Amino acid sequence: MKDYNFTEILKYYGLHPDSCVINEFLRGHINDSYTIDVRNTCSFFLQRINQHVFRDPEGLIENLILVNQAMNTHFGKERNSYPRIIRNRNKKYFYLDKDGNYWRMMDFVPESRSYNICESTAIAREGAAAFGRFQSIMNKEDPANYIPTIPNFHHLGKRLDQLKQAIDKDAFSRAGIASKEIAFARERMYYATELDNLLQDGSIPIRVTHNDTKLNNVLFNKEGKDFICVVDLDTVMPGTVLYDYGDMVRTFTSPVEEDEPDPAKVIFRTEIFDALTEGYLSELKDSLNEAEKEQLLFGGKMMLLMIGVRFLTDFLEGDHYFKTSRENHNIERCRNQFVLLKQIEEQEDDLQEIIRKYA
Repeated sequence: MKDYNFTEILKYYGLHPDSCVINEFLRGHINDSYTIDVRNTCSFFLQRINQHVFRDPEGLIENLILVNQAMNTHFGKERNSYPRIIRNRNKKYFYLDKDGNYWRMMDFVPESRSYNICESTAIAREGAAAFGRFQSIMNKEDPANYIPTIPNFHHLGKRLDQLKQAIDKDAFSRAGIASKEIAFARERMYYATELDNLLQDGSIPIRVTHNDTKLNNVLFNKEGKDFICVVDLDTVMPGTVLYDYGDMVRTFTSPVEEDEPDPAKVIFRTEIFDALTEGYLSELKDSLNEAEKEQLLFGGKMMLLMIGVRFLTDFLEGDHYFKTSRENHNIERCRNQFVLLKQIEEQEDDLQEIIRKYA
């Protein structure tokens, strides 16, 4: 555990350090996270915001406050299951330490669990419903009130430009190893133009979206059946439902982790796709326009291409962004995204019919 001045931080939040047990929370790769167990009473979730990723931490906090208020309005303050962001003794929602680190504290959700792999259609349906419920609430929010916490996070055109630059430089002489993946990405660069056209002509409205809809960002009850809430809200900002639906398709449908070394094990599970589509649209279909419903599958294809391109770019640039634990780790991740995308393309008409069934 890193050597931060936890005593000072806890005092700012009105907690007596001798009454608290601090444990590092190892899930997640961006912020430094800790659980604070207060003896015989309650637990809190403390995080140091990673300012290399989130350049405007106070703006990020303001976004979280708005989300918390939206949830209180929808559910009622007493029934809101979303973690409350907590004010400190200076009546601020963050603590700035002497080294310039921003900290925030929230309630810890007890007796909950999450899944890295979608184990059943029931989990897919319930997990997607959690994101659908979240989106239906956030549709009432004004995107102009939210800052982009990571500018251009899902800007496919810029991601493809970064890939082109990495290919041209080939600084680590890896383009030959990745020749098939590079060709695959180049054949689909027109996706960026399609997305730009949809956004520029207003067919797809900008909404306040989650933007990181992995299954493990849903908390389920301890039995693992019913969702409690959606977490990891740092990327809540202006976006489109295509991003969120697309990232669910990307992360729910394969039966293996995204860095599985054997691409033959990466299988697009149509039954999981059907269930997540049913769950998501059961909460949301009445508040989406027809263009959004019609383009949902494109969202899945786009997100698989985008994340694959990000892995590919990082591989060509020497693995400086995503953590790696073995040789060719990032190209394996990229390959798996493209395997799923290819499988979607091969059954696109059938998948569109599934969407229309629930939309």
